[in-house]
Amino acid sequence: MTGSLFYLQIKRITRSSFWQKNLAINIIIGIFLFFMLLEVFAVGLFMEQILIKTGKGVPPELSLDKILIYYFLITFMMRFFIQELPTMELSPLLHLPVKKSRISLYLNYRSLLSFFNFLPFLLFLPFAILYLPVHFTAFTVFAWFAALFFFEMSSNFLLIRVKRKSTVTPSVVLIIFGVALILGLLEKFGIFSLSVISGWYFGHVLQHPAWALLSLVTAGFFFWENYRYTRSHSYLEDLSKKKHRSEKLSSHLEGLENRGKIGALVLKEVRLLLRNKRSKQMLFFALPVFLFYGLFFYTDPKNLSHNFLLDFVGIFISGGFLIAYGQYILAWESRHFDFILSANIKTDEFFRAKYYLMTIPTLLLFFLTIPYVYFGTKVLAINSVMLFYNLGINAPLLLFLASFNRKRMELDRGQMMNYQGVGINNFINVIPLLAIPVLLDLLFTTFFDHTVSMWIIFLLGITGIFFHRQLIQMAAKFFVKNRYKIADGYRSS
Repeated sequence: MTGSLFYLQIKRITRSSFWQKNLAINIIIGIFLFFMLLEVFAVGLFMEQILIKTGKGVPPELSLDKILIYYFLITFMMRFFIQELPTMELSPLLHLPVKKSRISLYLNYRSLLSFFNFLPFLLFLPFAILYLPVHFTAFTVFAWFAALFFFEMSSNFLLIRVKRKSTVTPSVVLIIFGVALILGLLEKFGIFSLSVISGWYFGHVLQHPAWALLSLVTAGFFFWENYRYTRSHSYLEDLSKKKHRSEKLSSHLEGLENRGKIGALVLKEVRLLLRNKRSKQMLFFALPVFLFYGLFFYTDPKNLSHNFLLDFVGIFISGGFLIAYGQYILAWESRHFDFILSANIKTDEFFRAKYYLMTIPTLLLFFLTIPYVYFGTKVLAINSVMLFYNLGINAPLLLFLASFNRKRMELDRGQMMNYQGVGINNFINVIPLLAIPVLLDLLFTTFFDHTVSMWIIFLLGITGIFFHRQLIQMAAKFFVKNRYKIADGYRSS
């Protein structure tokens, strides 16, 4: 039965129009992954020499044991954003003589095909075969690699459980990022190091191989937990819960309907974002990346002296939602775009609703970035200037650039590693959003100091906010001239 379910899933994928339209892209991605795996395998072959050079006299196996926990944490975060849940269309199977236990087992087995589950064989198995047998028995080497592999399986099954929980409770994403941030700060300030735990456990496995059973038990527990959860939630009522939750979230904003047609359009867009998989992943997965992006730069004191780098980071942090949502501001509604063209909706009102939905959340999210003042008032000042630039200049610019994006977007597909609906225009559009304020700062600082430059950019943003209706009307007129070309692009893509 499990084999039949795999066969049906393969047929479903290969027969889909999405697979056929993107066959060339899939081949290119496959070639890229192949060469990346070759590089990972090369690192595994030379792991001993790398550890000897970087270990400062510490035996290679001890150096590796200490850093393995960081490997698991990094791959877990990568899995969170890249690895898709092992899902299938359950509804057509619920009335057939297919046991739910079989479906649950299939979903668990299918997750084993993840790219990340094969990394230990390429990265650590060469080290285990070439180096460890010289110093340890074959059984000890087997136990050490088995412990490593089963912890990788634990990460796989834990990831599935966490992602299923995050689809129901999006705040789980913020909790994960918060825990990662706390652990990183503890490590940075030398309060606590995770390498102590990793070195202790894998060191004990090399001394007493029976400790490898702990990783086997951990993997078995998470396997059983996923099996139990899937089996107990394979009912039509459970499949419709997410819809009810999204309606509950949007119901708090129903007062917008009393704000005229623009308020009704904003409410409709909010419901669209909350009810579809791709838009929800953009909101709850991408936003934390933008908000925490500054930690990659501000923690290095050298970066704080580079004003142009701070400009770039400021645009990115203060305008994360605006950029992520605004790039596809028309494509979000590409499935019913013909209805929008024929509906009794003024183009000016339609674009004003889009503008307010970009700028109001951007302004609210900015308050979450205020703690970056810890790295200096200069950081907060630049981020504030870039916020007004985003609201006054980049938001109307995105409305204008939206008319160039003519690729239909399927909202029921995941956001991660999904390039459907993404064209070269989307990458080109990002360039002026990020580059223009940096170039303006570079231009103004050739004549004035950086403070005066920031004031000029701030005034540009304020001017854009003051004249936002006129800028929106210009974008709306450009849209009217190109609306049939846009509609034709959505139909044909």
